[in-house]
Amino acid sequence: MLWFAGGAVAGSAQTARAHLGAGNQFMQAERYAEAAEEFRQALRDEPALTHARDQLAICYFELRDYTQARPLFDQMLAVKSSAGMATYYLGRIDLIEGNLDSAIRRFGSLPRHNPVRDELYYSGSASYKQGKYSQAVEVLKQAAVQNPRDARVHQMLARSYQKLEQRDQAEKEFAETRRLHNYYLDGSVAISRCRALLSHSQNDAAWELCRPLTDTDDVDKLVAIGMLFGEAEKYPQALTVWEKAEPLDPDSSEIQYNLALTCFHLKQILQARRHAAEAVRFRPDFVEANILYGTILYMGAEDSEALKVLTHAHELKPDDSSVRRLLAEELTIAAERQAKQQNWKQAAELLERARVLEPGSARIDSRLAEIRAQAAGRD
Repeated sequence: MLWFAGGAVAGSAQTARAHLGAGNQFMQAERYAEAAEEFRQALRDEPALTHARDQLAICYFELRDYTQARPLFDQMLAVKSSAGMATYYLGRIDLIEGNLDSAIRRFGSLPRHNPVRDELYYSGSASYKQGKYSQAVEVLKQAAVQNPRDARVHQMLARSYQKLEQRDQAEKEFAETRRLHNYYLDGSVAISRCRALLSHSQNDAAWELCRPLTDTDDVDKLVAIGMLFGEAEKYPQALTVWEKAEPLDPDSSEIQYNLALTCFHLKQILQARRHAAEAVRFRPDFVEANILYGTILYMGAEDSEALKVLTHAHELKPDDSSVRRLLAEELTIAAERQAKQQNWKQAAELLERARVLEPGSARIDSRLAEIRAQAAGRD
């Protein structure tokens, strides 16, 4: 009987280890629901298997089941080897639930010389949400030194500089964000597989793989997936992702711009206009957002507003041919309005600006000559 009992215990331990291994494989593929089931089975077979408990806590976090995740992380705090990881995830839960002071305390308690993961990024994000933008900048600058390829850090730095009205620094960080945006894609096995499927035109398989990943509170993951499908011109899927991202970070000019661009491609012009206007409001010098917003205004015959927006877009990107063409068209329309009121001088000035943008345009040259003749006759 003792031999039998010992064999049963050994078998149970062996089964638990098998479930643990299967769970780890599912986690690597970011299939957290399946991983969680494996870890639960491992713990049923061997309750003292702390690694399974720790992994299960992370799975619950990824599945947004914070009620079940938190007590498991609390248990991890009592074990020196897992306390740092538990503190990190408890800080992230605090951040998600709006307990910002607690989140900052937890992230700040982790040793800077031996970081757990990206706690400096989340600590900076918490300071940003508190409106402590100078503090956010200091923490995020440290995060950028720690991990210079993390596009999320540069984006949050950009937004912090923007709040501090340091526009040049903000635009520099926004540019770095764009340059690094593939870094997040490369860091996710599942998203990288999705990108590979899209590159081989296996669009349905790519969406089937990536769609479950969008059930998350991780706005950075949503942005990465949204950009992936947008760049692949799979706009209905991209729209689904961006609509999930917006409530998580409604003040993000990047999310608003990508929502606007996606709606524009889907010919949902009213929605595109609303989101483009928000993108420009949050970030007045966002070149692409100004171009898109100006284009939408031009298409909707909102000429006065289009003229202002396209003028600013041209100031930001003077060599853009599409902006030059649309701005010249709006200047011509404005000139005609002045001509109808017999304001010949103002009409001529507007057409002269249009001619600079489109030199050699027979239409503009001809109309300018007519306006000048009217002005001369009046004098």
